[in-house]
Amino acid sequence: MPQSPRMLSIVEGFIGHLTYGRLMREYLSQSCPIDFYWHNDERELRTRLMSRAIGHYRIPPTRWTLEQNTDFFLFRFQMCLGYFARRLVLRKMAKTHYTALHFHTQPLAYLCLDLMKELPTVISLDRTAAQASREYTKPSLRWTFAPNLHLDKQVFEAAKSIVSFSEAARRSVIEDYNIPPKKVTVIYPGVDVDKIPLCDVRNHSNEKLFNILFVGGDFERKGGYDLVNVFLEKFSDRAELHIVTQTPIEVNHHNIHIYKNIKAYTSDWLNLYHQADVFVMPTYAEPFGWVFLEAMAAGLPIVATNITAIPEMVTSGENGLLIEPGDRTALAQSIQHLIENRELGQRMGLKGRQLVEQQFNAKTHFAKLETLFQEAIAPPNITTELMRSSL
Repeated sequence: MPQSPRMLSIVEGFIGHLTYGRLMREYLSQSCPIDFYWHNDERELRTRLMSRAIGHYRIPPTRWTLEQNTDFFLFRFQMCLGYFARRLVLRKMAKTHYTALHFHTQPLAYLCLDLMKELPTVISLDRTAAQASREYTKPSLRWTFAPNLHLDKQVFEAAKSIVSFSEAARRSVIEDYNIPPKKVTVIYPGVDVDKIPLCDVRNHSNEKLFNILFVGGDFERKGGYDLVNVFLEKFSDRAELHIVTQTPIEVNHHNIHIYKNIKAYTSDWLNLYHQADVFVMPTYAEPFGWVFLEAMAAGLPIVATNITAIPEMVTSGENGLLIEPGDRTALAQSIQHLIENRELGQRMGLKGRQLVEQQFNAKTHFAKLETLFQEAIAPPNITTELMRSSL
């Protein structure tokens, strides 16, 4: 008797991916025959040693090396992720019969190409290596991403279907890797709008200090220092800046508040969104930007940069304002405009909320994703065999 079709899903256990994986488990664990694991579950001693020796060693440990990837750090780090995932997949396949695989994101599949040839595989991603190379390095040093580009292409070619979180990522898969368009589907990720309700009463009075919120782990990359600089120069006497970050930063001003241990979807986290008048993150590089969706769901106008997938979430003049990375003058002007037009910010926030409910809703995302999973779990040949066995 044929065994029941089942999928094995391996998800990166970092920051935004962690939030995404938790939502996926919550939505699909009851309706889809699938087992979920984080990439670093049940790590063996040799995987931990490999991670320390290869994935975290910097040569030489300089800021320029970090920024320009000249020590191939990203490749070494992602190969470690791939090794973790492969060891985990092999252990799980030895105990359970799986008919399909899912990896989020593609580096987890770098060392599973042989398995992808045997089992239909769905790859979901927020960004390609080609996009990362353009965001992080100078044109003359983009060759340092060549190993990542090569493995990305092999994974994309071997996958049954590819889910991208944005049109920008989809275009990269198709144009940078020459992958057939019909193989790549955009399914915008979403937030659980039920867990981020609109604030019942948000005080938009001109008499209170304007409340600016920033949430970002990699403080410098996400434009945190640009925001602090602009705030201290232009707004420190008429606004408050609330910063949620794990980056150790030293800022001493009575209207700047720093939070280092705020966890997503807690009451303290939600209160910061409900107290804010605007969400500002002038990031220099961003794979997708979950935090923008969370801020939009909370009814906040957005000030962000016009890069990668952000323009697919934020339409300048509609639900926020977009500027170019590093343009502190435009950043100051955008904040000033919202301080002087608080009702405009309120209208932008409501439009952002509506957009999240319609287009960036977790329920919609996972319903579409489940359809692709079901197709991969029970491809035509397996479906046919099951039908014949029941006759």
